[in-house]
Amino acid sequence: MKGKKEIISLTAAVLIMGLLAGLLFWQRGRDETPDTPGQEAVSSDQNGDTGEAAPTPIPNVTRLVDRTEAEIVRVVFQGPDGASVMLPFYDNEGLRQWMYEGVDYRLNNITTRNKVRAAFNIFSSQVVHEDINDVHDLNLDDFGFNLLIITAYYEDDTTLNLYLGGPTLDFTGHFFMVEGNPALYTISMPNVNRLLWGLEDMLDTVLPIWETETMRYLLIEARDRDPIELVFEPHPDMPQFDWLVMRQPFEGHEVYAMSFDVHVMNHFNTFVLGDLVSLHPSDFGPYGLDNPSLEFIYHDLEREAHLLFGDIFFREQNGSETAFIYVKFADRPHVFEALYEPLGAIFDINPLRFIARFIAILDILTVERIDVWTQGTEHVIYINPVEDDNHAIEPTVNGEPVNASDFRRVYRQLIGIGINNEIEPFTPRDDPVHTVLYTRVEGEDDVYLRFYVYDDHFLAVSVDGEPIWFVVTRRSFELFVTALESLI
Repeated sequence: MKGKKEIISLTAAVLIMGLLAGLLFWQRGRDETPDTPGQEAVSSDQNGDTGEAAPTPIPNVTRLVDRTEAEIVRVVFQGPDGASVMLPFYDNEGLRQWMYEGVDYRLNNITTRNKVRAAFNIFSSQVVHEDINDVHDLNLDDFGFNLLIITAYYEDDTTLNLYLGGPTLDFTGHFFMVEGNPALYTISMPNVNRLLWGLEDMLDTVLPIWETETMRYLLIEARDRDPIELVFEPHPDMPQFDWLVMRQPFEGHEVYAMSFDVHVMNHFNTFVLGDLVSLHPSDFGPYGLDNPSLEFIYHDLEREAHLLFGDIFFREQNGSETAFIYVKFADRPHVFEALYEPLGAIFDINPLRFIARFIAILDILTVERIDVWTQGTEHVIYINPVEDDNHAIEPTVNGEPVNASDFRRVYRQLIGIGINNEIEPFTPRDDPVHTVLYTRVEGEDDVYLRFYVYDDHFLAVSVDGEPIWFVVTRRSFELFVTALESLI
């Protein structure tokens, strides 16, 4: 680009630009007719009062670059601080994406495409002047055209330079010119911001939508605490349906989606990544990310997130001390900050608040026999399924037939004995006060429950000889025994 030899001040240049814009709009106003697209003819009375608000005119939009994205082989952005290069590539699905030359960071595909959009499709809604060569004493350098030069390289071996200037007088846009075109334009601030994005502005920070309904896997592992692992998998009794079940720490327990929402997802739903702290630190120790305070893995139907959380720090915000925490993606080097408040409950999750807290839920048709030993008395129960009916049973207790419907209610009391609380490792000193053995049909594992005295109100329970980690109320088992004996 060439300006006139005479140099004028920036103030004078802006004044000239304002005059040019005013003249341009005045000329456009004279040239408009009632047939202008997007407008209607408006008649006025002698006082110039139509009685109605005039329709807002639709601005004329000029396409400054008319190429296709597929034609571009390289885009160079040259600014005062140096140059950056954007290159196209094809991802694993065969889709054309853009990368920042020299780094292999994961970038947001939408953001990178918007960064290079000017090289194939950019518009202006204001022509300041059709030909700058017609304006005397105009020096384009005064319009800040050293801010950014975009050079697009195309597959037909042609190039095109685009010149971004400084802001307009009202700061609603920036001046803009295209190589080979003598017109002076302005482009909107959203377009300007995209052109000025740096590498840190294009990082992929998209997180999944935190919803239990679409979740397929979750791992929350806080430092010095047992991991909590959940998974959606086929139901053991109804394989056509998936259910949310716990793998750790209480394997096989169903997760109540509503309770899980309340105690976990509703907190995490407000979690977002904050500002970038460091693009690629050489040491993660200062952020506590060399030994994360919490690891979080989440998969849904479309996305996944594997996040590591570090140390908590405080900063004054809105007049008060606010807690933040360092966070990074496990497979990326960038360190961000995030508000700690949404995560506080995640660090102290009690999984007993959202799991089906039953000792052993067994389909009655998978059980052949139940032995119950309680306070020196043994009860032997046979289920006796009816061969010609998939759901009917003919149960007996101690050899005596009992009403099937009544027995089902008692059976639901047994399998409905719920975990009341988690306890520290417990070693019983005496023999169990109650024992229940489920002998299951061929191909199914038996289940052995032993109940030990914990205190005056609770019984500690061991399942299949596993370590004892929970208690149930004495009353829940006593009610079952009373109901069972009432059948005889």
